[in-house]
Amino acid sequence: MHRFCLQVALQVSEQFVSESAHPIASKFASLASQWSQAVAGMSSTVEMAKHPAYREIISMGEAVIPFLLAVESQNPLYWLPALREITQENPVLPSQRGKVKQMASAWLNWGREKGDIA
Repeated sequence: MHRFCLQVALQVSEQFVSESAHPIASKFASLASQWSQAVAGMSSTVEMAKHPAYREIISMGEAVIPFLLAVESQNPLYWLPALREITQENPVLPSQRGKVKQMASAWLNWGREKGDIA
């Protein structure tokens, strides 16, 4: 788990900070990195979602959705609750619940329909 969380942090940092000077991207990458390092070793996604850095990402609101969707395509499990909370939507069909790849796909399709990802 610890190794995976560090990979998440590195992917987020590389994807957004190096490709964009956008302040929201930088803040998201920094918070995601803080979060992934802090929750390394935790097994409860509910507890992970309570971490202050995760909560701050959510507080960034709709501006962070494109970044969440980009990370979602690589590491879907951890960002689903944030997307649901920010958007107040859930494009996941009942038959897809519990199937992480299908849930991520539903969110990515939602993002394409909303114009948040290409």
